[in-house]
Amino acid sequence: MNVAQIIRNIETHLELVIPKHNFSEVYRYGVLPPGKAFRPQLVSAIYADYCNESDHKFLEDPKTPVNYLASAVEVHHAYTLLHDDLPSMDDDDTRRGKPATHIKFNEWKALLAGDGLQTASFALLAKYGHKNLGLILKFFSWALGPKGLIQGQYLDLSEEMTKGIDELILTHQYKTARLIQTSILLGYWSSSATTDYRTSKQLFRLGHSVGVVFQLLDDLTELVDEQLSQHELAVNPWLTANKDLCFKEIISDLEKIENIITSEELASTKKVLANYFKKIEGLLVEGKTNITKHSEIDLVPVISLLNRINR
Repeated sequence: MNVAQIIRNIETHLELVIPKHNFSEVYRYGVLPPGKAFRPQLVSAIYADYCNESDHKFLEDPKTPVNYLASAVEVHHAYTLLHDDLPSMDDDDTRRGKPATHIKFNEWKALLAGDGLQTASFALLAKYGHKNLGLILKFFSWALGPKGLIQGQYLDLSEEMTKGIDELILTHQYKTARLIQTSILLGYWSSSATTDYRTSKQLFRLGHSVGVVFQLLDDLTELVDEQLSQHELAVNPWLTANKDLCFKEIISDLEKIENIITSEELASTKKVLANYFKKIEGLLVEGKTNITKHSEIDLVPVISLLNRINR
């Protein structure tokens, strides 16, 4: 997957939906660079798999309809990050190795930029303009609205996610997996004028498992440091009574991911996931001593499954 081209498309599309005045600097700062562009990669990879476009030449033209969808997902993701970093929410000073938007500018500018990017994501969806646009808009609004991503943010900030494993997984399902499910299904629904219910359901399940694993692995890699902060000791699920249940969940979801990408023959999607899992596998191997010291979790089955998917 040509990540550099995906990022160039995001840059091009962002200019279509932001104003031509000084405040544009805040929007650009909040979106660019978009890290690894994991979610738009998923949109593009699923599209390539179901269109049999293994050469990914569709990425070369920003006006290719699916590319608008990939950029819409990333712009929406950026809005959530701008708001998450605010002092009233997660209160983070840095994002992707640079000062958070509200630190670089100020809080009201970060808040307004987030609001603008949320609406801008729908403006990019509208540029898709093909037969399945109604379905895409309906799902996008449901998955990322009050019944989806926003509810996940509530569960996180209200600390309901710390009550037990069910609340933890539900939070990850809403806050993280919904955007990944959106990415995967947008890629599939843009690949053809017709959609298959069975395939859509399988891909919905894939997105759920990828999202939950994504978050649980992120929590696990937080344990690579020899000394942990008091905050990490208090909130990391791998350090609580839920750790065995987290272990069972992550093994189950990794197996589901492997089975679905194999049964659906998702070659391009597998490469995107393998690149991510390879990075995580390296962190786990390198930090294994500290992780097992903190959590007493046997990492061998997790690393083995990651390695299998990476092959």
